[in-house]
Amino acid sequence: MDFLSDPRVHETLVSLGILLGSYLAARFLSFLFGRVIARAAKRSVTTFDDRLLSAIKRPVTYALFLIGCYAAAHRSPLPRAWARRLDELLFVLGVLLISLALIRTWAIFIEWYTTQSTAAQAGKVGTQFAPLLSKLGRAILILLCVITILQQLGVNVASLVVSLGVGSLAVGLAAQETLANLFAGFTLTLDRPFSVGDRIQLTTGEVGDVEVIGMRSTRIRTPDETVVIIPNSVLVKDRLVNLSRPTRQLVVRIDASVAYGTDLVLAKQVLAEAARSTAYASGGMEPVVILTQLGESGVTLRIVLTARDYSEAHLARSEVLEAIYRRFAQLGIEVPIPVRRIIQEGVKT
Repeated sequence: MDFLSDPRVHETLVSLGILLGSYLAARFLSFLFGRVIARAAKRSVTTFDDRLLSAIKRPVTYALFLIGCYAAAHRSPLPRAWARRLDELLFVLGVLLISLALIRTWAIFIEWYTTQSTAAQAGKVGTQFAPLLSKLGRAILILLCVITILQQLGVNVASLVVSLGVGSLAVGLAAQETLANLFAGFTLTLDRPFSVGDRIQLTTGEVGDVEVIGMRSTRIRTPDETVVIIPNSVLVKDRLVNLSRPTRQLVVRIDASVAYGTDLVLAKQVLAEAARSTAYASGGMEPVVILTQLGESGVTLRIVLTARDYSEAHLARSEVLEAIYRRFAQLGIEVPIPVRRIIQEGVKT
C-alpha cells in the first residue's frame, strides 16, 4: 500500500473520483430535467417550455460532466503540454455544447413565436419568414462559435473578419435589388399594411386578393383569375389601397342620366328605390341620390350606396342598373341620347 502514499497516485485517484462524481451528478441532473419536463408538460398550455427544457437537457448535462473533466484534468499529474491540449479540447467541446443549446433554443423560439404566440394568433407575424430567421440566427451562432474556437486555438481571426466583411460588401453590391426586396418584405411583415386574403388596388390599377407575401415578392390574384407578381420594394415605395380595411364594405357610385324636362323628384325616387332593392347593399347605410352634372344632353344623377362586401360590388351595380332600366321604361322617363347639330355656313337648311 506504499504506492497510495505517492502524491501522483493520490492526485490520480482524486481526479478519478472527480470524474465519477461529475458523471453521477450529470446523470442525476438528467433525471431531474426529465421530471421537470414532465411537470411542465402537464401544467403548461403550450409546448414551448417543455420543448425548451428538452432541447437544453443534454447540453447542460454534458456541460456539467465537462466541468468535472476540467477539474479532474487540473488535479491529475499530467505533463504541462498534455494538460494544455486537454484544456483546449475541453474548451472546444464546451463551446460546441453551448452553441448547440443556443441553436436549439433559437429554433424552438422562432417556431413558437410564429405559430403559437399572441402576435402570431393576431396575424402580426409572417410565418413565411420563420425559416429565414431560423437559418439566419443559426448561421450567426455557428459563425460566433467558429471564431471563438479559432481564437482559443491561436488563429488570428482579425484577418478572417476583414475578409468576411469585404466578401459581404461584394455580395451586397451584387445582390442589391434582391436585398432591397428582402428588407422590404421584412417591412411589410412588421408594418402589415395588408394581410393574406385582403383585396388591394395598386397604383397601376390592378385589383386582386393577396395570396402570398414572400421574402422577395408578393402575389395577388385578380378577378380575371390571373396572378400578378409584385416585388416587395415596389409595394413599399408606391401607394396602394386596401379595400378590405377597415371593413369589407365598399362604396359604389352609379351614374344615371335623364333628359331635360324630367321630374327630378320622381327620377331621384326611382333611383333610391332601385338602390334599396338590391340584396347586395349594406342594410345599415341608406343610399343617397345626388345631382352631379348638367350635361349637354341631359341631367346626370348619381347613386351612392354601400355594398356589403367588395366582392359583390359589381353584382350590386348590375342589379341597380337593371332596376333603373325597368322603372324608367315603365314610367316613360327618357334617357338622353347625345345629339350634335352641325351648322355649315353657306348651306341652306
